Amino acid sequence: MFKKMVWIVSMAAIVFLGFSTVEKQFASASGEKLIDENFDQGTMPENWNVIQGNAEVTDSKLLLTSPNISNPSRVLIPMPKGTGDYVFEADMTFKSAVNDARWASLMYRVQNEDYPYYQFAVRRGTSALNGLEFAIRTESNSWNVPEKTFYPEDFQYGDTHRLKVIVKDNRVQHFVNGQLVIDTDLADTWYEGDLGFQVSGATVEFDNVLVKTRTEDLPPMEDNNAFLPDEPETNMLNAPTVISSYIPNEISQLEGVSSTLLPAELNESGDISVGDQLLTDLLDEIRGKFIPVIKVEDVNAVPGVIDVLDSASINDAHVLSSNLDIIREIKEAHPTVRGTVLYEKNHLNKHDLQKLVEDANLTNSMTVALPEKLITTDTVHFFHARAIAVWGIGDDIHSLIHNGVDGIVTSSPSSTVNAFSQYPEKTLVQRPIVVAHRGVPSLAPENTMAGYNLAYDLGADLIETDIQQTKDGHLIIMHDSTVNRTTNGTGKVSDLTLNEIRQLDAGIIFGPDFEGEKVPTFKEFLDGFKKKDVVLLVELKADNIEEAVLQEIKDAGIEDKVVLQSFSVEHVKKFREIAPEMSVGYLYSSSVAATPEARVEDAQQMMNYATAIGARLNSSHRSLSEESVTYLRQRGMISMHWTFRSQPPLEDLLKKGLIGPITDYTQWLTDAPTIIETPIKKRNLKVGKSATIKAKTFVNYRADKKKNIETTLFTEGNLNVVDVNKNTITALSPGQADVFAIHTFDMIGEEWNLVSKPIRVNVSR
Repeated sequence: MFKKMVWIVSMAAIVFLGFSTVEKQFASASGEKLIDENFDQGTMPENWNVIQGNAEVTDSKLLLTSPNISNPSRVLIPMPKGTGDYVFEADMTFKSAVNDARWASLMYRVQNEDYPYYQFAVRRGTSALNGLEFAIRTESNSWNVPEKTFYPEDFQYGDTHRLKVIVKDNRVQHFVNGQLVIDTDLADTWYEGDLGFQVSGATVEFDNVLVKTRTEDLPPMEDNNAFLPDEPETNMLNAPTVISSYIPNEISQLEGVSSTLLPAELNESGDISVGDQLLTDLLDEIRGKFIPVIKVEDVNAVPGVIDVLDSASINDAHVLSSNLDIIREIKEAHPTVRGTVLYEKNHLNKHDLQKLVEDANLTNSMTVALPEKLITTDTVHFFHARAIAVWGIGDDIHSLIHNGVDGIVTSSPSSTVNAFSQYPEKTLVQRPIVVAHRGVPSLAPENTMAGYNLAYDLGADLIETDIQQTKDGHLIIMHDSTVNRTTNGTGKVSDLTLNEIRQLDAGIIFGPDFEGEKVPTFKEFLDGFKKKDVVLLVELKADNIEEAVLQEIKDAGIEDKVVLQSFSVEHVKKFREIAPEMSVGYLYSSSVAATPEARVEDAQQMMNYATAIGARLNSSHRSLSEESVTYLRQRGMISMHWTFRSQPPLEDLLKKGLIGPITDYTQWLTDAPTIIETPIKKRNLKVGKSATIKAKTFVNYRADKKKNIETTLFTEGNLNVVDVNKNTITALSPGQADVFAIHTFDMIGEEWNLVSKPIRVNVSR
C-alpha cells in the first residue's frame, strides 16, 4: 500500500500506469452484453433505482443532481446474482459543480443494494493529483481511497468524456477516453454485486451506458510495476546512467544498463520494427528490466509507435527525436512518456544552447541528447542550471563522465560498465549545482540585494528569490505574505503600497552592519544580475501575478536566465501556457515510504505527474530517498531540492547522487573545486623512464580561474605496465595504462574525491 504524503491529500497515490490503452485491446475479452442504454425512451430504465438524492432522465440523458457534499445522489443498477466480472462504461458530462474537488463516479460490485462497494471517482478538477480515484466505500460506510491519480487536463463543463471500468477477479482497470489511468489488484473483498452512478456536490449527465461480462484475465500486475533497472558497480556518487544502443539479440544479456535505445522504423509490412524485430516484441522482452528509449525520425512511423504504446500499456518510456513535432505528437497521445530532444548539428554556440533549452521546454521534454564531441563541462553546466538533463552519445566514456553528463548513450555498454569501476570511494563526478536560497541568509539578510550579491560573489550557480505583489500592483522581493519577520515594519504586503514598503528597513533585524537595506523590487533584482553569469530561480508567492512576472522578465531581456517555480499547480500550468519555452519547477513536500518498493512506486507516480504537466520536481530534501534520486536520474530529470540548513542531510543526499541543493549556506559548497584539468591527455614513455604530472582545478563554473592544487596519481588495472608514486609515473613494461589525477578535499565536514579524466600512458622499449 502507498505511504500517505503530507502535502496535498495523498500525493503518493498517483497510480498512473499509462494514459495509453485503446478500446480495441479489450474487444475480444468482453463477453455477453448485459446493458446497452441510451435513455431514448425518456424515462428511468426498469429496475434502476434512485437510492439517494435526485436523479431523472432528461433530454435522453440520466441527470444526477447533488447540491452539496453532504447530500450525494445515487442510482443503483441491479445485476444478476453471481455477476461481478464485467466491463462497465458510460459517457459523463459535468454540467456544474460546487467546486473543482466535487466528483461523480461509476460504482461497481455494490453490496446489499447500498454499500459497501468500489467506485471510479472523477473530480471536476481532474488535473489535481487526486483528480481520479479508486475508492472503497467500506462496510462501516466510510471511505478508503487507496489509489489516486490525475488526468492531464481538467474536465470542462459541457465536455463529454468516456469512462470505463474493467473488473476481473481482484483486478480493476479504470479508463478515461480509452486511456488507462488506474490499474490495481485491491478489489479483493467483494467479487460480485450491482452497478451504479453517484454524484457529490455537482450536476452530471450520464449516457450511452454499456455493460458486458468479462471472461479473460487482465495482464499480471507485476508487468506494470515501477522498477529501478540495474546500475553499474561504481564508487562515483552521482554517476551517469547507462543507455545502451540497440544491440540485436543481446538485449537480455546487458548488465549495468538502465535504458535501451530502440530506433523504430516503419517496415514494408506497415509494422513498427527495430532492426528485424517488432517494437512490440522488444517492449515485451525488456519490460521490467530496462527503460525503453524509442528513437523516431520518420513522421510516417508516429501513428504506429503510438499504437504500439497503446497496445503495450507503456508509459515508462522515452521518445527521442531531432524532430520536435514527432515528440509533440507522441506526447500528446501519451503525456507521461518522457521526451528527449536529439541534437545532431556539428556546432553548438550560445544561440544553439538557448534554442535547445527552449525546444526541450516547448515539447515538455526535460532531457537533451548531444554527441560527445559537442559536450564540455560548461555545456553541461549551462543545461543543468536551467533544469535540463544531458545525455552524451559516444564511447569516450571517461570524457563524458568528467563533463558531468546525466546519461551515456553507448554502443559499448560492457566497456562503459568497466570504466565505472575505476574510480575510488566517494568520488564526486561534479560539484553539485548550488542554489542560493533567498541569497545567503546565514550571512546576510534574506531577500535583499546585499544577500544576493554575496551569493554571487561566493559562486552560486543559481540565486533563488520570492515574489509578492503590493497593494498598488508592484512586484517586490519578499518571502512572507507580511513584512513583519524580515523588516522593522508590520502588515500584509498586499495591504501596503510600494512607497510604504520602501520606507522599511530590511537589514536592521539581521544586524547593524546591514542597517538601511531596502526591500528590493523585482525589477531591481533582475537588473542587478542581467549582465552577470548566473541563473535566477524565481518563486511565485502571490496569486494572479504570472503575466506581470513574465513581463518584467521580458522587459529585462533575460528569459534565457530565469527558471520559475511554485507550490501552486495553477501557477505552474499558467507559466507552461504563457511561457512554454522556460523551465518550471513544482514545489512540494512528502513523507518517505517505509519500503523500497513503495519508494520506487512513489517516485514513478510523481515523475508521471511532473512529465504530464511539464514541470521539474523541486521537492523538499526530506521527501527524497536514494530510490527517488536514482529514479529521477535514470529517467532524465534535473531537480532543485530545498532547503538545506544543516550539513548531515546534505552530506547524506550528496552520497546518494543529489545534483541541485537549495541552501541557506552557499559557502558550504562553493569553495569546493569543480573539475580537475590535466596538462596532457597522452604520454609516451620508454621502459625505465619516469614523468611527473601535476594538475590544476577550476574553482567554480562561472570564472575561467584555475589554481594549483595538491593531486596524486593512481591507476586501475595494468599495474605491471606503470608504477605510480604520488605525482610520478614510472614505465615498467610495454603496454598501455590509464592514469588518473585525484584531489581529496573537505566539504561540509567530509572528505570527497575529485578525479581527472584518464591520461593514456603508452609504454614501449
